[in-house]
Amino acid sequence: MRPPLASLLPALLPLLTPWGEAARRWRFDPGMDGEWWRDFTGSWVHADWRHAALNGAGLLLLAWLGGRRAVGPLCGLALLLPWLLAWQQRLLPEPQPFLGASGIVYGWWAAVAWLERREAAGRWLAALLLLRLVWQGLWPNLGSGGEPVLWSAHVGGALSAPLLLLAFSHARRAARAALPRTSAHSLWCRPRRPPAR
Repeated sequence: MRPPLASLLPALLPLLTPWGEAARRWRFDPGMDGEWWRDFTGSWVHADWRHAALNGAGLLLLAWLGGRRAVGPLCGLALLLPWLLAWQQRLLPEPQPFLGASGIVYGWWAAVAWLERREAAGRWLAALLLLRLVWQGLWPNLGSGGEPVLWSAHVGGALSAPLLLLAFSHARRAARAALPRTSAHSLWCRPRRPPAR
């Protein structure tokens, strides 16, 4: 089974956006007031090609694991999570600049686990995600450029994605409940009354 085309674009975005020195102009930087677009672009530009390739490979793997059922949720998260991750960084006592799709990768990881939560694969994905986050929290590591990995973005992505999916699910159910009970089919297929005599 190959990943659906709709989720390939976000998965390939790390390879299509700037990296290296050019990426620094697009990174998220809480000190740059008025440059609101950095809240979005910071999650897609990368320190170097290895950083971009690793995040792109992670997103492709998760798109493949999620399959057709996950296309809509993953594409929605690709649009929303960068804003949430930037907002979350601003709430921290010492907000730091960042770049890279790692927060999105962890969000997609949590989303696929959530979507598959009734299956063994979903529970395994959730357990591996939790172990990975605990390991990173206890033994912080450095990125490919020697910069510290922003663990808070990983945790933010992993926590935000299932909450967003839950909110989408509730909103969809509420919208369905608000629709009138008569459907177009029932309007067209009503039994006809015999003509009056």
